Amino acid sequence: MSELLPTKATFAPDEPIEIEVRGSGGPESLSLTWLDATVETVDLLPGERVARFSPQAEGGYGVDGGDLHTAVDVLADPLARARYGFVADFAAGREVSGVIDNVRRLHLNAIQFYDWMYRHAQLLPPEGDEFVDALGRPLSLATVRLLAEELTQAGSLPLGYAAVYAAGKEEWPTWETDGLYRANGQPWTLGEDFLWNVDPTSERWQAHFAGDLRTAAANVGFAGFHLDQYGAPKYALRSDGTRVDLAEAFPALITRLADELQSSRLIFNNVNDFPTWSTARAPQAAVYIEVWSPHERLLDIVRLVNKARSYAPDKSVILAAYLSVYAGGEREGAHEAQRLLLATAFSHGATVLLHGEEHDVLTEAYYVRHAQLTTDEDESTRRYYDFAVRYGDLLFDRQAIDVTDTHFGGVNEEVRIDTDRPVCSQPQPGALWARICRLPGGLLVSLIDLSGQDDDRWDAPKRPAHTLSNLRLSLERSTRSAERFLFADPDDQPALIELPVESDGRYDTVTLPSFSTWALVWIPQTGGQ
Repeated sequence: MSELLPTKATFAPDEPIEIEVRGSGGPESLSLTWLDATVETVDLLPGERVARFSPQAEGGYGVDGGDLHTAVDVLADPLARARYGFVADFAAGREVSGVIDNVRRLHLNAIQFYDWMYRHAQLLPPEGDEFVDALGRPLSLATVRLLAEELTQAGSLPLGYAAVYAAGKEEWPTWETDGLYRANGQPWTLGEDFLWNVDPTSERWQAHFAGDLRTAAANVGFAGFHLDQYGAPKYALRSDGTRVDLAEAFPALITRLADELQSSRLIFNNVNDFPTWSTARAPQAAVYIEVWSPHERLLDIVRLVNKARSYAPDKSVILAAYLSVYAGGEREGAHEAQRLLLATAFSHGATVLLHGEEHDVLTEAYYVRHAQLTTDEDESTRRYYDFAVRYGDLLFDRQAIDVTDTHFGGVNEEVRIDTDRPVCSQPQPGALWARICRLPGGLLVSLIDLSGQDDDRWDAPKRPAHTLSNLRLSLERSTRSAERFLFADPDDQPALIELPVESDGRYDTVTLPSFSTWALVWIPQTGGQ
């Protein structure tokens, strides 16, 4: 099978853009596009396997050659549009090329090294490169280093997992006087006898933890760290009875770590949105939320993203939303759940930590256990990531304003959608969900199809997507000439195409091509006559 594969997950503004052509045959030329404009076309000589485009300005671009497609983005800071993945296998002698291919294929520009360490309170082993971790897994520091090096070369940031306040059974006696305790005097733990919580405000712990991170960064080559917590406690007591407010402790710890590890990128885990309101503005690279009940519906995903963006408008929003449905037997329903989850997050300017390793999807919080995607699922997933990268300048525009409820439905007459099924402005089962955003350059309409679903839980099997046809979109004219309507969808029409417009003097109307699950309509508005 032929494919186009960017050589990097993200390119810098001064770098040529390189696309590897894999497989037999392949196109004779490749085109680089920004939205609907062709930026550059490169001819490929017979047998030539890498196409090189000139360095480009920051933004998202599509790459097309015949029926092959991919996307690239150019960013001075990759985490300005973070696409976070994971790796969890650090066995000695591991072949890492499959991980690197997946990173390039899905444009994963940051990778969490999950449970790579010797112990939670001592990241590096006392001697040698090979060791057994706290759960009995044989690991190799040489493999960790190799992955970090190869990911860096592939334009992705290797971030080491580190829990901000955890000590195992072996280390707990050292930290017992600095522990966190319940009102009854019992220590706060994760599991009955796995990890004990250390007070993150303890000066002794902070100095140790910062030093441990600094040593790990130098020894392994990490670009930064994923800082984990467990969601509880929210309040706890020190051994002397003083109360600790974790919503205040966490941002203070992040600030100290940022000061002491100035070359390291930090991402902190707000478990179930706690305490995003206090950590979002702390000196870290993105706002990251691990999603759990009661945030069970697609509307909860929307609300979490919108809140996070309101706290820190200048930062990427990443959700860790694990699809346990993949661990069951209903794979078709699981994959449609993934498509709807990705469409929801991407259309609201956020991304999801869900994919990693070689072809894998997360099903739970212990990343070592995950599900492998089938070839068809893998290709579908790739198309969604390509789409999000290609139209990143629209989907992740931080000046975007949601105008759905002022332009569509009810007494609003600016936008009309005509179809044979219900249309709603919020995610509702049994309806087509429309979202309209005003951007500096026009209007972006996102259409996500829930009309065939009987619930909107994001981690539940979904019915197979069906094709939507004969959907008509109308925009009330505000200029003398008709607007342009450009359509794209991840599966069948990744490149924007201009649609023919019918006008009645008041409305400009287009009939959309058939699509399933998700589509975008871009209406650039120049303010002309």
